[in-house]
Amino acid sequence: MILFLTRLVRILIVLLVVRFLLRFLAAVVQGYRQAGRRPQPAVDMVRDRVCGTFVPRTRALVAMVEGREQHFCSEACRDRARAAAALSTP
Repeated sequence: MILFLTRLVRILIVLLVVRFLLRFLAAVVQGYRQAGRRPQPAVDMVRDRVCGTFVPRTRALVAMVEGREQHFCSEACRDRARAAAALSTP
C-alpha cells in the first residue's frame, strides 16, 4: 500500500512538473510572437475640467469658456461649465 502511494505521489509530481514546463514554453512562444508587433500608438487625452474624466481629444466636446478653449466629456459637463462661468462673471 505504501509503495502504491509513493508511486502515485511521484506520478503526480511528474505531471505537475510537465504541466508547468508546457505552460512556461507556451508563454515563451507567445512572447516571441508578440515581440515583432508594433505597439499601438498612444491616444492624446484631455481632461474634462468639470468632472475630471479623461477623454480622447478626437471625441471631446470643445467650447470656449471664460475666453479659453475647454474640452468636455459630455454636453452636460459643458453646460455646467458655461453656467458656472456665467455666475462668476458680473
